[in-house]
Amino acid sequence: MTRKIILSLCLFIAIFANAQSKKGISFQKISLETAKQIAKKENKLIFIDIYTTWCGPCKLMKKNTFTDARVGEIFNKNFVSLAIDAEKEGVALAKEFNIVNFPSFLFLDANGKLVQYDFGYYNAEQFSTIGMSVSNKISNSATPKTIDMVKGKMVGDKIPDFSAKDHLGNLFSSSDQKEKLIVVFIRGQWCPYCNKYIESLQNLSPELQAKNAKLVIISPEKPEFIEKTIEKTQTSYTVLYDEGYKIAEAFDVLYTPDTKILDLYKSKVEGFAESRSDNSGRLPVSATFILDENKIISWRHFNPDYKERAAIEDILKQL
Repeated sequence: MTRKIILSLCLFIAIFANAQSKKGISFQKISLETAKQIAKKENKLIFIDIYTTWCGPCKLMKKNTFTDARVGEIFNKNFVSLAIDAEKEGVALAKEFNIVNFPSFLFLDANGKLVQYDFGYYNAEQFSTIGMSVSNKISNSATPKTIDMVKGKMVGDKIPDFSAKDHLGNLFSSSDQKEKLIVVFIRGQWCPYCNKYIESLQNLSPELQAKNAKLVIISPEKPEFIEKTIEKTQTSYTVLYDEGYKIAEAFDVLYTPDTKILDLYKSKVEGFAESRSDNSGRLPVSATFILDENKIISWRHFNPDYKERAAIEDILKQL
């Protein structure tokens, strides 16, 4: 009996340790060429930790920083991550990039071109900032889409799993949802049309459980601004912060307003620039999508005119 208890305890510890390890960066044991292929397919960058076995800061990064949940969330979402020993399989790579300091960090694009280089020890908060900075740098350098260029994902398209946090820091993951999802994009708490629409969506609430559906609102604004959305609308729905515009990009609703409109927003809308994850001023089209249980789009309302929103009756008919 004692032996069984000990074995069970060991198994529990192993499972717990494995679960804990998954909170941090998921380093993949693959070649750089394979990482490039994955990065291109998943529209990600490549992060490489170049270390040595004798390097003290390398060990601290592995123990304290790479295992942090926030660091893991950012890097797993935006990067294909590799950890390479500079004195073994990484000799050629260290020579190519003239690496003499350890740990060294290479941030590459999907073609293997250097985007940014860093080295030394960083705590979790500092490294999270670096990860977001590199991701935003690439995002902002891409040719911006005008509102006429975005078309929105179509009925029949499967949406990749996405995750984001609400204003309280609770993580929402689409892969965990077994119901149909109604995904509603808003421009922010400063938009009166958005606020009015959110208020009207409360009429859907009594019907959703019977229809096996859940409604989530996607905002480009940070948690403190999402709180203003909730205060103004008194909504009971989950409102998610689309940090880095990843969800809007996945649904192809993200665009950059023209210079004249953007200047107007920045001058007239209090906190417009500070409310989002970068200074690009990008916004989502105020679209609504219904995803079935397999996260395939079964219906959508997509109109570039932010004054036009999906009718409550039409949403109900499609559930």
